[in-house]
Amino acid sequence: MSAENKAIAALIIDFLTAVTSKKQVSEDSIDSLNVAIDCISESFEIERDDVSSIIKNKFDGRSLAELIGQKPAVIPVAPASAAPVVDGTVDINIDEEEELETKAKAETLKLEGNKAMAARDFKLAVQKYTEAIDTLATNPIYYANRAAAYSSLKEYDNAVNDAKTAIQLDPSYSKGYSRLGFAQYALNKPEEAVEAYKKVLDLEGDKATDVMKRDYETAKKKVESSLQGDVAISKDINDTQESAGASTAGTGAGGLPDMSSLLGGGLSGLLNNPQVMQAAEQMMKNPGALQDMMNNPAIKQMAEKFSSGGGMPSMGDLMNDPALKDMAGKMFGGGKK
Repeated sequence: MSAENKAIAALIIDFLTAVTSKKQVSEDSIDSLNVAIDCISESFEIERDDVSSIIKNKFDGRSLAELIGQKPAVIPVAPASAAPVVDGTVDINIDEEEELETKAKAETLKLEGNKAMAARDFKLAVQKYTEAIDTLATNPIYYANRAAAYSSLKEYDNAVNDAKTAIQLDPSYSKGYSRLGFAQYALNKPEEAVEAYKKVLDLEGDKATDVMKRDYETAKKKVESSLQGDVAISKDINDTQESAGASTAGTGAGGLPDMSSLLGGGLSGLLNNPQVMQAAEQMMKNPGALQDMMNNPAIKQMAEKFSSGGGMPSMGDLMNDPALKDMAGKMFGGGKK
C-alpha cells in the first residue's frame, strides 16, 4: 500500500474522529461513523494512535479541513522538459470516498442484523444480512452471520452455502468453518462437521476456545458412534447369513441330499438320517412310487450298466442327471420353493 494513500486515510480518520468527538452529527450517525473509522483503519492498516504522527510527518500537522480550506499555491510555469512542480494541496479520490460510504452502509446493516439476532428475530436478521451482502458482497463476515441466522431458522442447507461462500472469500476465517461445522452436524453429516471443526482448531491454534474444542469432540463422538453402529449391523448380517447357511446344511444341488453325509455314516448313518427316513416313509405310504422309480429310464440305464460289469456311475454323474434331480426333489421335498 502506498504511503500517499495511507496518509490520505489518516486525514479522513482524523476528520471523522473530530466530528464524532464534538458530536457534530446525530447519535445514530456517530455509531455509523465509528464503524467507518474502524473499517478505514483496518483497510489501510493504520493504528488509531499513529494517525497524529502520520499527519504531522506528511502534512506538517495540518488537518483535512485546513488542507481543503487553504488556497492552493501558485504553480510557476515551467519548460516542458522540466520536472513537474507539485503544490501542497491534496486531491481526494472520489472513488475512495464512495467505497468508504459503501462499507459504512454495509456495516450499519450488519449491526442491525446483529440486533435482530439478539432479539431472536432470525428472519429479520437474514433480511438485514442479505441487504449488507447486496451492498458489499466481498465481506465474509456477512455470509457467516447470515449462515448463523439460517441455522437458527433450521434452514441448514442455506447455512452450508453461506458458510462455504465465507470460506471462499477468506480461507483463514475460522468462523466460516465453525458455521459450516454446525450446519453439517445438524444435517446429520458428522464426518463433514468434524472436518470443518478441525479446521477451526488448526486456524486458531493456541487461541482455540473451550467451545471450539467441545464442538469438535462432540462431532467426533458422533462419527465414532456411527461407525460402531455400522459394525453392529454388519455383524447382524453375517449372523443371519451363517444361520441361513446352517439351515441348508446337508442339502445338495437341485434339492438332492448331501450324499457324502448320507453315505459317510454307513448303514447307521442312513437309518439315522431324517431325509432318508422321510423318503422311506413316503415310499411305504405310496408303493407305486417305487414302481415309478424303477421304470425311470435313468434308473434302468444305471442298473443295466451295473449288471453288465460297468460299475456304479460316479457321484458327479448322479448329481448332474436332470431326471434324478427331479425325482430326488419329489422324494425329499427339495423341489418346493
